[in-house]
Amino acid sequence: MNILIVDDSKIVRRVLSNTVQRYFKGPEWPTLNVFEAEDGNFAMDQMKKEEIDIVLLDWNMPNMNGEQVVEAIRADKKWMKTRIIMATTEGSKENVLKMIKKGANGYMVKPFNEEAIFKTLDTITARMPKA
Repeated sequence: MNILIVDDSKIVRRVLSNTVQRYFKGPEWPTLNVFEAEDGNFAMDQMKKEEIDIVLLDWNMPNMNGEQVVEAIRADKKWMKTRIIMATTEGSKENVLKMIKKGANGYMVKPFNEEAIFKTLDTITARMPKA
């Protein structure tokens, strides 16, 4: 399992990384790699280097924002199975629907806690193959 966390806040990336590592702990997920990117440009570089299964993605970032990243990921057939979870302050119904239509698979509104992250990951991973 390869996870990419994309947020311009180092603190948010660290919190999400630690939470994701707790979630995917156990024999059903024998391998976990967590990658981090500080903006969409770095995220796309990482997508090209690694086979990413899940992207946790902020919307508001410099250089290339989350909406642009979703569009870039969904524009390439090789990433069609990559799950995208928006993790952002942009929580209006309009924004949620916009990103789901563009190809996001899940949505979490900041501030979120471990329970909310686990619940979202439960939904996203329900149909993913395990060990």
